[in-house]
Amino acid sequence: MATEKLDVHPTRLELLRLKRRKALAEGIADILQKDLETLIVELVDHAKRVKAIRANLQESLSGAYSLFIESEMLSGTMKVSEVALSVAPIDFDIEVNSTAGVLGIKFPLFQLLKKENASTKPRFNLSDTPIQFAESASKSEDVLKLAVSLAELTAVIREMLEIIALKRRQINRIRFKILPQLDFTIRYVELILEEIERQDAIRVRVLQRKRKERAVK
Repeated sequence: MATEKLDVHPTRLELLRLKRRKALAEGIADILQKDLETLIVELVDHAKRVKAIRANLQESLSGAYSLFIESEMLSGTMKVSEVALSVAPIDFDIEVNSTAGVLGIKFPLFQLLKKENASTKPRFNLSDTPIQFAESASKSEDVLKLAVSLAELTAVIREMLEIIALKRRQINRIRFKILPQLDFTIRYVELILEEIERQDAIRVRVLQRKRKERAVK
């Protein structure tokens, strides 16, 4: 696609302005490129953290399930079901905030809130319930915490990907549209000014020759 020329007057002042605009555009592109590289490094780090959390989540989930199966084997499925239906449920909620991350960008922050029971009594009667059941419940709470952390990281990564895409579009616009357009216009103005200088030089030589001819006469 042909580069379009900016609509400017071919003057030396305009040429100076165009060169300043080019220098500014190049500076902005460099800053955006550095920001982009910083974001990509941070994105890779977050991706590694996601992998680690997923592994911990899988491990905790498997552990909770194994402990639950053990409690069923020790007390029987019926007994475990009775205990599960008799204990007071725990209410969980997720508080969503934001925090300043890399480059001062606001990223989502998730926090798991647990509504504590006012009663000081333990949830399970350990003399009547296998310890594996209580441990399974504790592991399940760990699973919830890890799931919230994973959701938070996923939301942060999604936000980073959107910003990376935006910065890439901005860089591409500067490098492949604005700068070529400025270069094309600068060259056009320079050619016009060079042509004017040649015409002025010819005009001066003609005037000098006519003066000499009049002086001879």
